[in-house]
Amino acid sequence: MLDEHARNNVLEQTQKFIDILLEEQVALTSSDIEKVVRLTEEKLSQADALEKSTSAALLQDLASLRLKITQGQPVENEELFPLMRLLEEASRLNQINGVMIEQHMKHIRLAMTHLDSITPTARQLYGKDGLGARGSIGRSLGSA
Repeated sequence: MLDEHARNNVLEQTQKFIDILLEEQVALTSSDIEKVVRLTEEKLSQADALEKSTSAALLQDLASLRLKITQGQPVENEELFPLMRLLEEASRLNQINGVMIEQHMKHIRLAMTHLDSITPTARQLYGKDGLGARGSIGRSLGSA
């Protein structure tokens, strides 16, 4: 069984991870892509810290506890309940954020498809450098 200091450290690391996930949800809701990118880096770093602070023994204890609960067996040691609840909350939030990211990506793909479908004329009028293509009608950028 994990000592109290190690268990508290894992609880703290898990709560930090949850806080990042909650902040990421706010950024996703407000479409603040720069913040989402920054939070993704923080989230990966925090996940790494959490993984390093979580021992194999703790993972085994949590798996055993979950099995006992699902089988309706009595649980003699309840000290891991708070951690198990936090880990379940982190998993739930991470799944929600994943769905939100998928929705944003779908909207972006649709917008890009739409823009691509209405711009073939623009591609003929302007070159890759943004200057008017030879033989195009209209005026070049920067001219009156």
